[in-house]
Amino acid sequence: MKRGAWTSKEDDMLASYIKAHGEGKWREVPQRAGLRRCGKSCRLRWLNYLRPNIKRGNISDDEEELIVRLHNLLGNRWSLIAGRDAGPNRQ
Repeated sequence: MKRGAWTSKEDDMLASYIKAHGEGKWREVPQRAGLRRCGKSCRLRWLNYLRPNIKRGNISDDEEELIVRLHNLLGNRWSLIAGRDAGPNRQ
């Protein structure tokens, strides 16, 4: 099992596999994609870095205001805040 930073080759292998077969069954993904990573690592890499619909860059003033309002309402329950379609990773 490999640890540490992902290489661009590994990113390409994972992205190609997901494009061809879709998301899901993350425990099977590393072996089927030819990666020496665990399923959790593949899932997190895809969700947090490689998905094509991740919004990158600065957030708008409206987005920041929404996040602040939700934080005032929900506190540090960030998974709930993220689930309310707030922030840069929204789809």
